[in-house]
Amino acid sequence: MPYFANGWVIGDFKTVRSGMDYWGPMPDVFDPEFTRRAQVTVAVVAEEVKNNPWCIGVFIDNEKSWGRPGTTQTQFGIPLHALDLNASESPVKAEFVRLLKEKYSTVDQLSTAWGKDIASWTALEAGMNYLEEETFSDAMIADLSMMLEAYASKYFQVVHDALAEVMPNHLYLGCRFASWGMGKEVRTAAQKYVDVFSYNYYEEAVDPSYWKFLEEIDRPSIMGEFHMGTMESGQFHPGIVFASGLEDRARMYTKFMETVIDNPYFIAAHWFQYVDSPLTGRAHDGENYNVGFVRSTDVPYRELVDAAKKVNATLYERRFGNK
Repeated sequence: MPYFANGWVIGDFKTVRSGMDYWGPMPDVFDPEFTRRAQVTVAVVAEEVKNNPWCIGVFIDNEKSWGRPGTTQTQFGIPLHALDLNASESPVKAEFVRLLKEKYSTVDQLSTAWGKDIASWTALEAGMNYLEEETFSDAMIADLSMMLEAYASKYFQVVHDALAEVMPNHLYLGCRFASWGMGKEVRTAAQKYVDVFSYNYYEEAVDPSYWKFLEEIDRPSIMGEFHMGTMESGQFHPGIVFASGLEDRARMYTKFMETVIDNPYFIAAHWFQYVDSPLTGRAHDGENYNVGFVRSTDVPYRELVDAAKKVNATLYERRFGNK
């Protein structure tokens, strides 16, 4: 049975906020400790997989808080928060200062381009707070974009290199982007290192207009998470996407999968998750969703199982036609 492996990079490395800290602050990817911990994480996964050819690939991390496209502050939260740090204590800030010095011959040129009063490189290194600014020059936005892409590139390069060292025969499946939090800079960075892109997407169907950017990436993609739920299940919460009942849940599953199959860039979709949440909520956050193919008592949701069997029995014909 083909399967996927996963791991999370955790440890005592330095961090940087994005302002959209859904699961907590982001790692300081320029801290050598982050590289070491990524290697430790991948080594654990490799030991579990043991080069098993049925393991298709590896997800590392999940729904990182890269920032939310829409405004300068939300999209470029990582560089903006990093600029407020002291370079002597923050490797990511030191790297951003290095990039700016490389681009601008003098701090006066930087000040002019940004339209900000920056007295010296030393003042910039000590920390400058632009988090409450309302206006940003085009040049400053371009530099924030450059810094965000440099940050994301380092993240994906570190994880890619760790996987290549001990798991060269398995695909790198990315970090399962939260579909609302993956700007162009982050996608461009990932494109350099990721074999298969992965996204968690909680909607009723794949909207072709939203996913138009897949043409630019031109990489195979996976839905890392999706689900529908209903109060008719007996759970206290239906989950993120609501169905009116168990039959409607199966219908919505079928519609979602058909829109995935119809998109040529998607190669798989992973339902979240096999079993319902515990009725009284899972331990770390209380989530008690109707998300399972089976109840917590291991009794299948027959409507959903039947829908899945029908979709999977016909997906090749739907994707490629009768040949």
